[in-house]
Amino acid sequence: MRRRGLINGNVENKLRKVDSVHSKKLLHLGIDIKKKVDKNKVIFNFSNIILTEEQKDVLSYGLDYCIPQTKLAFHKFYLYFEKLCSTIKNCDIYNNNFNNVANNITTIANNTFIKFSHQRKQTRDSDAFLSPLHTLKNDNSIVITKPDKGRGVVIVNKCDYKQKLMDILNDQTKFKRISTEISTHLLYLEDKLNRLLRTIKSSISLNTYNSLLSSGSRPGVLYGLPKVHKPNIPLRPIISSIGTFNYNAAKFLVPVISPLTTNHYTIDNSTAFAKEITSLNYQNPVTMASFDVESLFTNVPLHETTELIVNNLNISHLDKFGLDKVHFRKLLEITAHHSVFCFDDCLYTQTDGVAMGSPLGPSYANAFLCHHEQDWLEQCPLEFKPLHYRRYIDDTFLLFKHPSHVNLFLDYLNSKHPSIKFTCEIQKDNQLPFLDTIVTNNNGNFHTSIYRKPTFTGLGLHFLSFTPYIYKINSVKTLITRAYNVCSNWAAFHIEMSFLKNFFLTNGYPLYIFDKITKTFLCKKFTDHQTVFTVKRDHKYVKLPYMGDLSCEIRKQLKVLLQNNYPQIKFTFVFSNTNTIAKFLKQPFNYSSDLCSNVVYLFTCPSCQARYVGSTSRWLRHRISEHKGKSFRTGLPLSKPSFSAIREHSLQHSHPFSNTDFSILSSHSSRQDLITSESLLIKKMKPELNNITTTTPLFTH
Repeated sequence: MRRRGLINGNVENKLRKVDSVHSKKLLHLGIDIKKKVDKNKVIFNFSNIILTEEQKDVLSYGLDYCIPQTKLAFHKFYLYFEKLCSTIKNCDIYNNNFNNVANNITTIANNTFIKFSHQRKQTRDSDAFLSPLHTLKNDNSIVITKPDKGRGVVIVNKCDYKQKLMDILNDQTKFKRISTEISTHLLYLEDKLNRLLRTIKSSISLNTYNSLLSSGSRPGVLYGLPKVHKPNIPLRPIISSIGTFNYNAAKFLVPVISPLTTNHYTIDNSTAFAKEITSLNYQNPVTMASFDVESLFTNVPLHETTELIVNNLNISHLDKFGLDKVHFRKLLEITAHHSVFCFDDCLYTQTDGVAMGSPLGPSYANAFLCHHEQDWLEQCPLEFKPLHYRRYIDDTFLLFKHPSHVNLFLDYLNSKHPSIKFTCEIQKDNQLPFLDTIVTNNNGNFHTSIYRKPTFTGLGLHFLSFTPYIYKINSVKTLITRAYNVCSNWAAFHIEMSFLKNFFLTNGYPLYIFDKITKTFLCKKFTDHQTVFTVKRDHKYVKLPYMGDLSCEIRKQLKVLLQNNYPQIKFTFVFSNTNTIAKFLKQPFNYSSDLCSNVVYLFTCPSCQARYVGSTSRWLRHRISEHKGKSFRTGLPLSKPSFSAIREHSLQHSHPFSNTDFSILSSHSSRQDLITSESLLIKKMKPELNNITTTTPLFTH
């Protein structure tokens, strides 16, 4: 026993010495391992569970922290290279290099795929890192999400989360539950939109028409972001509208409405605001105040705003988009007035206000306020009319001659419209925060510096996050640039740079990197550079998976290959890694699989295990009905059903099948990606029932 204790003591002493040596080496490089973000500021646990220290350590990196890929899906990997070949084929002016280039790209892809499969250490490290979170992932009693403001991790009881969202949905002036079956109602809305689009097909481009057509849509998804610094932790309701029947139509209408969303009172960003406010100079004392609209998006009167937009847009402007007043109104109504979403397996629609998450949300809010604020300011009594008025969506910065004018103007605004109510904040100690700046009033002269809300947690993109190095460098450059643009004097800039240095140190960045980037930035600002004019080249972006050093090898090889063969084109490589902690912990809304669309699916015969791989841009249930030879609308047999290899197999061998024999292999947002992925899976799996080798020609196989 004495010998064992002596050995253990020696081992512990050795480990302490090694840790000390390593800490000194890291500190010499500018890495202080003792500096870390405060876990208690990053993690907000409002649930009944008790987190272990290991769980806190992992969660303190944030939900956006990227980890190495543990698996590389064959079809997803080769899809990147198929898209690259498709891009360069369209750029091949003389059409004599493409086959050779495509063969080289195939070789690079094959070698990389093989190399990745041999990287076992990477997989083990990822599993070890995530292992403390497995219990949280499998716990159905909690919801893990991000806070409404700032970066962090919020854990709440699922029952509390659902109840708070139900309390919001119980407001019958804003929301209404739809009793119709989800698929029936979505099909009705799709038909309504598509009928309208057919009436304007001749006046809009074919590409626009095809992009706006709706098929295989899904309902929006309601979720809530906890307001962690408010009593009782209320939720901000957000509706994810991606994939809904009118999502593309809403995006199409945003530039149509854009002339009504700005005026001379609106500002673009905090940089423009800082530049403007510091140029002002008042001889007499002034009072600063900021006004905020309470729940602007949900309180925007929907029908009234639609009328304002339709009446105020010029016909000549609508003509540019192939629209007239009548069809524009109908398109606006079907996109803005039909926000349908699911929550807890029930379908709802928002009857008033605009949905946060809809592309039209900011446009409607700005159009409404831009119209009214001009009238309100013109009609405002001169006794308390503000000297200066600037607004960014629902936040407004104002200057008054006297402090007493603030409440008078607040009461005046709150009397102008029943749906809109303002709150205000007055300067304290001659300072006032607005957006991400803090304005200091120095006897009519104004200075600006960076402002961070109390919700700031100190969490940023961690240096150890498995993302490209350039992303980390750019995160430093971005914040330094913001500091330079917003801080109006060198004293404020120095304070902000000291803060940023500590911020990046606590997020694992070596000090020498921050110092080097800062030096380079300032040298560029104070060094004259002559502009070199070159021949403008076509610019193409190439998206590739991020796999660490392997990705750098791919980029190097592809750069040489593409530059030698296509010198007239500038290729920019963009790496992507979606394997984050959030994805690992994600508790998604579970659509029924037969309501999913834009999917590659697999059919497996329950009797003989024969397989078929197919794809559909519509709901999977519709495609299954076609395989059965039935109408997807009525469920009755079709008199002349289209050919189906699955149905032929079922009839010839008396092997009945059902919806449960279909499973989803992958999903994609574009039609070309869908059929390419289908072809790759057919090539890989070689299903017995497919009578064609591929749906579309492949470049890499």
